[in-house]
Amino acid sequence: MDQNLNVILKGKSIPEPTVRDKEPSLPFAVTSLSAIPEPDRSPIPSRRRRALLFLLAVAAAVLAWWISGYLFAYTDDAYVTSDVLSITPEVTGPIAAVLVKDNEWVKRGTLLFTIDPVPFRLAVEQARAEEARTEAQLPVDRAQLQVLQAQKEAAGAAASLAAANLRRDTPLAQSGTISVQALDTTRTTEKQSAAQQHAAEAALKKANETLNLDKAAVSSAHAARLLAEWRLDRTKVVAPVDGYVTHLAIQTGDMASTSHAAVAIVDGNAWRVVANYKEYYLRHLHPGGTAWIWLDSNPWHFYRARIQGLAHGISRQRGSETLVPYVSPTVNWIRLQRRIPVRFTLLESPGSDQLFMGADARVLVIY
Repeated sequence: MDQNLNVILKGKSIPEPTVRDKEPSLPFAVTSLSAIPEPDRSPIPSRRRRALLFLLAVAAAVLAWWISGYLFAYTDDAYVTSDVLSITPEVTGPIAAVLVKDNEWVKRGTLLFTIDPVPFRLAVEQARAEEARTEAQLPVDRAQLQVLQAQKEAAGAAASLAAANLRRDTPLAQSGTISVQALDTTRTTEKQSAAQQHAAEAALKKANETLNLDKAAVSSAHAARLLAEWRLDRTKVVAPVDGYVTHLAIQTGDMASTSHAAVAIVDGNAWRVVANYKEYYLRHLHPGGTAWIWLDSNPWHFYRARIQGLAHGISRQRGSETLVPYVSPTVNWIRLQRRIPVRFTLLESPGSDQLFMGADARVLVIY
C-alpha cells in the first residue's frame, strides 16, 4: 500500500496489485493527506466579552451624543414660512372683473380685481351736489348777517337817542316846563328803543349761529364727498406687497364683502425658517449666530442663514396660537421634550420661486 502511494506521488504508473495487496477501491483518488484544509479554529468570544463590547459601544454612543450637544445643534423639526396677507375688500358690491390667476406672482400695486363702481360714482355725484348746496348757503347767511348788523346799529342809535331824550325831559317835567304826559311818552319811546335794540342783537346772534351751523354743514358735506370718492377708489383692489396669489377662489359676479377675505397673498419678501429646538440647545443659540439650512423642496444644498431670535413664550394649551405659538409635545403618541421656536433669516436661498410656505427643512447650528 505504501509503495503504491509513493508511486502516485512520483507520477509513476501503478503496477497491477497482487492478490495479497488488493484492498477495496476508493471512490476518489487520494493525492496527499497534507492537501486537505483543516477547519477554522478561531476562538469564539465568550458571553462576558460580548457583553463588555456591547456596554462599551453604548457608552461610546452616549458620550458622543453628550459631546455633540456642545458642538452643534441639529433638528429636523423645522419648516419654511412667510407672511400671508388676507386681502379683504373695503367696500361691498358685486365683483366686476378678476385680473389675476391662481399662483401668479404679483408686484405691489398690481390690480387684483374690481368691484362694480356705478353705485359709488352716483354716491360721489350726490355728495358733490350736497357740498355745493351747503357752500351756496354761506353767502346768503353772510348777507343776512350784514342786514341784521345794520338793524342792530340802527336800533342802538334809536335807543341812545331815546335815552338822551328821557334824561333831558325828566328835569323839565319836574320844573313844569313840559307836561307829565310828554315825559311818559318819552319814557315809553326809550323802553321801545331798548327793546328793539335787544331784539336786533338777538337776531344778529342767531344769524351768526346759523352761519356757523352752515359752515359745519359745508365741512360735513366736504367729508362726505371725500368718503364717497374714497369708496369709489376702493372698488379697485390692489396687491399691498410683492408675492404669490394663493388659493384664488373668486370669480366675476361674486359678491365682495367687507367681512370676508377675497384673496390671499404669500409675501415674497418675508421668507424665513422656524425650527423647534429642544430646551437643551437653547443656551447655545443666540441672535445673530450663523446656521445652515437644508430645504426638502430643494435638497442636496445647504443654505446659510442667521438666527433672528428665539421665542420667549409658547402656549401649553392648544387654541391660543394667535398670541403665542403652540408646539405639540407629542408625536405619534410619543411624549417629547418641550421645544421652543427659533426663527432664522435666510441669507442665501434658491430664489423666491423655489420657496414654499410649509415645506420641511432641517437646521444645523455649529457653535
